[in-house]
Amino acid sequence: PRRATPPPPAANIVRAALQNRLSVDESGRIMALDEGGGVPWKEHLFALCDEESDLSPAAKELLYVLYPDNAGGWRLQCVPAKPSGFENRKSLPASWRGLRDQALSDHTGVAGCIFVHAGGFIGGAKTRDAALKLAQMAVQA
Repeated sequence: PRRATPPPPAANIVRAALQNRLSVDESGRIMALDEGGGVPWKEHLFALCDEESDLSPAAKELLYVLYPDNAGGWRLQCVPAKPSGFENRKSLPASWRGLRDQALSDHTGVAGCIFVHAGGFIGGAKTRDAALKLAQMAVQA
């Protein structure tokens, strides 16, 4: 009998991060890819949405993904509503969009902010904790 092809490493990383989401935030709406931002998480997250598994409901509820960037900081990125397109399940708050550095930190009360894109789909912070705090605030917004 032929063996099933094992899933690619990125799929396993996304699956493990989704399984560990409650240790990141009790809402279950935030996932952290501590391995790095080079993981193509979107395609694997949507594959989990489509598969018949215990992780499918969690994949469908996820709003934000945290990952380290290439400059030593952290990003928080919105999960898209669909695999392609620019609509998010929940964009970052409108009042944050376009703010940078201290102006963003002053506005949110979170130290170490770097930016929130004017489109509201991604933001950056100096630390994982700061990115997580922003994501938690966005879930509640």
